[in-house]
Amino acid sequence: MAEQSVSDALEAKYDGFKACFGGEELKRACATLSGALVNSGSKAQTPLQALAEDADLHVRELAFAARQYAAALARAPDDYDALYNHGLVLQELSGRLAPASPDQIAFLRQACERYEAALSLRPQSHQALYNWGVALSDLARALKPSAPSEALACLHLASQKYAASLHIAPGNPQALNNWGLVLQELSADARDWRTRDALVRHAMDKFRLAIRARPDFDRGCYNLGTVFYTFACAMQSEQGQPKDAPARAGRDAAARALFGTAAQYIALAAALQPAKDIYRKSLAVVRQMLPLPFLRAGYLSAPLPRGLGGLGEVYRREWFVLDHHSLRAANHMESTLSAASQGVPPQQQQQQQQQRAKAAAAAAAAAEEDPLVLELSDIVAVRRCNDPSLPEGEAFWVGLSSRPLGVYLVADTADAANAWVDALVLAQHLVATRSHEALAEALTPQPSRRPKQAALVGAGGGGRQGGSPLGGIGGGGGGGIL
Repeated sequence: MAEQSVSDALEAKYDGFKACFGGEELKRACATLSGALVNSGSKAQTPLQALAEDADLHVRELAFAARQYAAALARAPDDYDALYNHGLVLQELSGRLAPASPDQIAFLRQACERYEAALSLRPQSHQALYNWGVALSDLARALKPSAPSEALACLHLASQKYAASLHIAPGNPQALNNWGLVLQELSADARDWRTRDALVRHAMDKFRLAIRARPDFDRGCYNLGTVFYTFACAMQSEQGQPKDAPARAGRDAAARALFGTAAQYIALAAALQPAKDIYRKSLAVVRQMLPLPFLRAGYLSAPLPRGLGGLGEVYRREWFVLDHHSLRAANHMESTLSAASQGVPPQQQQQQQQQRAKAAAAAAAAAEEDPLVLELSDIVAVRRCNDPSLPEGEAFWVGLSSRPLGVYLVADTADAANAWVDALVLAQHLVATRSHEALAEALTPQPSRRPKQAALVGAGGGGRQGGSPLGGIGGGGGGGIL
């Protein structure tokens, strides 16, 4: 008798039935299992039996597949595919059960056991490691209300699984994104600020790697915005005020910079996926933190245009702005406007204006030439670099399709350089794949009604939660690499 897949067997047995499993991993999971149908009169466990009678056809199919994989493993307990696919199905079914219920916890524990058994057969399976990490993250969330210590242990173990998966298959944006969310959640439970800040920095690195590996990865971009926002909120809420005015001003400036960077990533996520309600709502809250009408503004050391690409490039420190058209040295009006939009206090604005005016006057006296302008449509690559011949600071390189084929720019700090690189990578991607208007819409000032900060709470979407008031978004469904 010829073997049949689960879906084929179902369709042959029940007239009019059409198998329709969600997700490519789950489709393959159900399509690869062969064998006779389980006796329909056999008694299943109560949670699975209830799911098998669910009104949702997709849930019934998953429940049937779970029973089939259990039967297959009873016959062949060392079947890697059956173990791995059973884990996927159980993990997906757990999302259909009451959150944090004993049944959901049991399903997730069983899914973790299946992935562990599968890895004992194929230790280099990055898919099993990744999905084990997802299941552990889900299990941590389910356990947190009743067993916070065990939930924390699950998060630490999930972090290890994501790391192991990426060691085998580097650059997976979903794994990087979910690892970042786990680190972000661990930072919320840190016992001291040094540990918290270190975990937050590590989370930022994971999200950043995800969006640089795949610039259209809106979830990673949004999550990077939420971690910056959470970090800024934590800085503002720290107990005790610095005693001296310079220290207070320094902390306020650092918090404003973090809020501005958070707004940058959320605006880019909204431009990448304008139809997502969570992005629109979050952008409405943080848009006023942008240096509107620009995405980013700040000081950069850049070569004078007259010597661009030559051996004797001369650098000067100027105020730059980035919008939906270009990165460029700002004129006086643009620099004043961008500083005012960032919420800089009037006295500090005046000081900065004087500094920028002096720099502009010196530049004009030194060379009568047009300002440096890098069109987004001309940019082909952006990356961090380390060149001792460049001015002091944190450098990055912008590759161009036209001459001089590349420009080195230098930011004051590593954080600023990374934020500039990310902004340019994603803005260039938007212009290349969509249009200038996609980013312009996100940067368009809205009516003056200012959202209350409380609107941030609960604004986050589903998926793996990252502990941010804006809400983190995970890298996939209940299981399976998308």
